[in-house]
Amino acid sequence: MSTILLVEDSPTQAMQMKLLLESANHQVTCCGDGTDALQILAQTPTEIVVTDMELPVMNGLELIKRMQIEYAHIPAVLVTGFGSERLAAEALSLGATAYVPKSMLEDLLLGTIEDVLGVTRTDRSYADLIQCMQENRLVFELPNNPRLLTTAIDLTLQLAAGMQLFSGVDAFRVGTALRHAASNAIFRGNLELKREQFQQESAEVDIADIDHPLVQERLNQRPYCDRKVHYEARLLPDLIRVVIRDEGRGFHVTENPTEEEMAALSGEIGRGLVLMRKFMDKITFNASGNEVTLIKHCSSRTS
Repeated sequence: MSTILLVEDSPTQAMQMKLLLESANHQVTCCGDGTDALQILAQTPTEIVVTDMELPVMNGLELIKRMQIEYAHIPAVLVTGFGSERLAAEALSLGATAYVPKSMLEDLLLGTIEDVLGVTRTDRSYADLIQCMQENRLVFELPNNPRLLTTAIDLTLQLAAGMQLFSGVDAFRVGTALRHAASNAIFRGNLELKREQFQQESAEVDIADIDHPLVQERLNQRPYCDRKVHYEARLLPDLIRVVIRDEGRGFHVTENPTEEEMAALSGEIGRGLVLMRKFMDKITFNASGNEVTLIKHCSSRTS
């Protein structure tokens, strides 16, 4: 059970979200504005905040700004309405851990909460030894198995946490970016699912789920089934560099949209690109479009 502060001024929507969260055995406290939320955070132990963007006095964006100053250790998940992609992108830059469109609450909210809390409660085994590590390099050649790729990402985050490269909130943000890049490598790259198919399935199918009939069909067909995903992560005291390459035919570099184009995209495709760009310091694609390099600079490691 987790303690969640839900900030939502609509009684109807607050009740719907509260019931959804309580169905997963979370303990939920509700309030209707960012000013009330800050008072509750000062008085009540809270593991995570879920806040709407539009609030009467202090909106979700302003609340996140204040939380970064006063409660930076508490992750915040932003709930946005239709057409709020630009504000969501700004919230991510200001410190929000994740955002969930209201149209996807039933599908994404609980999973997002579990992912955030899972990272912030990272196992600290071997902590003393890993804190002394100056460099770590992981190199994998993986089959088209999303579960294995997810495990490689989780291992990267575990090592980064042990090396004290960033906070639990930043770990979730980096993990989110890596999972979206990995999902692209498998579904759009090696399995060559079209954009519409990828967008449709990614809203319903987690990267660790390969049971969808279309995915199963591609996994048993050549050339798709013979292709590999190449994953390389390098962890240094001041940065993390991850390269993910698939063996698909790639895509035109012009398909890599600008900041404005990403904010205008809808659905999970636009959301994924926004998160990758906002959560990492630098993202580059190779000329063929089948390799992405993601870099995150780290500054929280203690001497």
